[in-house]
Amino acid sequence: MQLEAELKSSRPLPAHQRALLNILFTASWLDCYIQRCLRPFGITHPQYNILRILNGSYPKGLSVLDIKERMIDRSSNVSRLVEKLHKSGYVERATNRRDRRIAVITLSEAGRALLKAIHETGFADPKQMPGNHLSESEARELADLLDKFRE
Repeated sequence: MQLEAELKSSRPLPAHQRALLNILFTASWLDCYIQRCLRPFGITHPQYNILRILNGSYPKGLSVLDIKERMIDRSSNVSRLVEKLHKSGYVERATNRRDRRIAVITLSEAGRALLKAIHETGFADPKQMPGNHLSESEARELADLLDKFRE
């Protein structure tokens, strides 16, 4: 559906304003979609992002600062999110041997099982994701344009 119809705008928007609003609208739409998909698993989008980051470094752990640097939403309170995941048993925390002020966070077996269960729903399957109707070249072009937008 066209952005103007979604926003119930009767006038066409200037191109740059339309692009910016479309990015904001789509980001919000995607966030709602992801939250709905993750709700049955009892975790939020930022928590899923942390689990995905830790899975990418598994079996090696990461500090909270390392996790934060890899987050999509870097304004998240990573320490609080990690604590919730720890209380749920999805991550493990150990003190760094060289610097006791730094905690090393690793994905637990329960966290790996949760990610597997989420992915078995098709959540991470490109054929079932929003935007799956874009061709490979269209998806590449969109990604390149978004990179350029942030320059």
